[in-house]
Amino acid sequence: MAKFKQKIYFIVFLVIALKLLGVLYRIFSTRMLGLEGMRLMSMITPSLSLALCMSSLSIQSVCNQNIALNISTKKIRVSNIMLSASRVTMTSTTIISILLLLSFPLYKYLYNDYFIYYPLLLCIPLLYLSNISGVMKGYLEANNRFITTYFANVVESITKLLLTIFLLIVFKDFSIQNKVILAYLALSLSELSSCLILALKIKKKIRINTINFKEINYSKNILKQAIPLTLESLIQTISGYITPFIFYYACKQNNISFYESTTFFALTTSYAIPLLINGQFATMTLAKFLFPSITKIRDNHKALSKLINKALCYIIVASTLCFCLCFFYTNDFLNLMYGDIKSNYIVRFLAPVYLILYFDTLFLIILQAYNKEKTLFLISIISQLITIISIYLLSINPFINTFGFIIGLAIGSMVKCILLCFFAFKASKYKPSINILSFILLSIIYIILCFIYHNFLYFIIISLLYSLLSLLIYLSIYNNRLFDFHKLKHT
Repeated sequence: MAKFKQKIYFIVFLVIALKLLGVLYRIFSTRMLGLEGMRLMSMITPSLSLALCMSSLSIQSVCNQNIALNISTKKIRVSNIMLSASRVTMTSTTIISILLLLSFPLYKYLYNDYFIYYPLLLCIPLLYLSNISGVMKGYLEANNRFITTYFANVVESITKLLLTIFLLIVFKDFSIQNKVILAYLALSLSELSSCLILALKIKKKIRINTINFKEINYSKNILKQAIPLTLESLIQTISGYITPFIFYYACKQNNISFYESTTFFALTTSYAIPLLINGQFATMTLAKFLFPSITKIRDNHKALSKLINKALCYIIVASTLCFCLCFFYTNDFLNLMYGDIKSNYIVRFLAPVYLILYFDTLFLIILQAYNKEKTLFLISIISQLITIISIYLLSINPFINTFGFIIGLAIGSMVKCILLCFFAFKASKYKPSINILSFILLSIIYIILCFIYHNFLYFIIISLLYSLLSLLIYLSIYNNRLFDFHKLKHT
């Protein structure tokens, strides 16, 4: 138990370091590239996200789940699972890379500018490195070796931060377009450092043998599971790809210039939303810990309900703290991160929405553990259609204009969260605990006190008291065990 706690504390340290590095990268990149640079990057990111989604085939989640289940069943060699997963994702990556090479006319037509094509070409190596890293991370996380994966992420973040700063300083006299290209070059090179760390660690633990001909069809099993899961992710990614164009078109109908609409899009996606999701590293880390456990005990509904109740307690506290920080001290955090407060009204509007969206990650891993890929696919279609339609109808309204983008985004996100919650609890036969009410009531009191006391010193004191009380209540309910997810067994 003592050894397990040491590992947990070290992982928490790595997660905090990872988050701090992410914040530093955001601070330096936005200050060195400015709003114009972030506007250009926001035009490139949807295409890169689409390429990553289509090429990866959700291989990390698929590999994680297959290896986690195989730990108890021992039906097939782990090396065969990894090689089958690698074959599938490398094939898809090659196809997408070829499509990227042929995409020059598309970007010339969409943006009337060929600039976006070049950063995307630099990201082709990133696709290969990211996807093979996904296979290795899936193996490591299924075996609860989170320290290795987080350490690799920390190395990647350090490399990305230092390379970006170095390149942007050395080539400070370059045009803003060339600086953006350099930023994407640093992104690709940093992924290489992570891939090397993972490969070295795995080489010491597992021997990759030649595939047995009796097991060669396992690639089909991987593909069969990966395609529905990827389709679900693909719907979101395609929506993220076409939504800006729908928004730009609606704005054009209101005589809003392309520059103004792309700037508002950048303020939302590159400034406001990154600030709002700063605390999601806590819930995402929790989800990584929980996914193998949920997969193993998914048939033990009583144990699973207990696990979900504990996870909800964590998320309630984390989401409440992040909401209050973003909502009550918007300008302070925007100044700290970007030196720019133009997106403050966007942050305040979306903060209550993201208070709820923090729970999405938990619902997603529950549905994935139950192989509900088709359900996830359906939810994505419904929520993304609602998002796109809402954004268009609201943005085309002359009384709402650009603000329609964030209203439509909020509507679609809330619909998705509600559907995920319903189907996740239904699949797991979740039974809520009365103890959760104590965390909800305490969080409501905390938010009310933050409304009343605006002084930052009072805010710190109130937040510390809230965190301490939440911890004491949690420990009293769960018998002084802060980290005991590993004790849950399949019965």
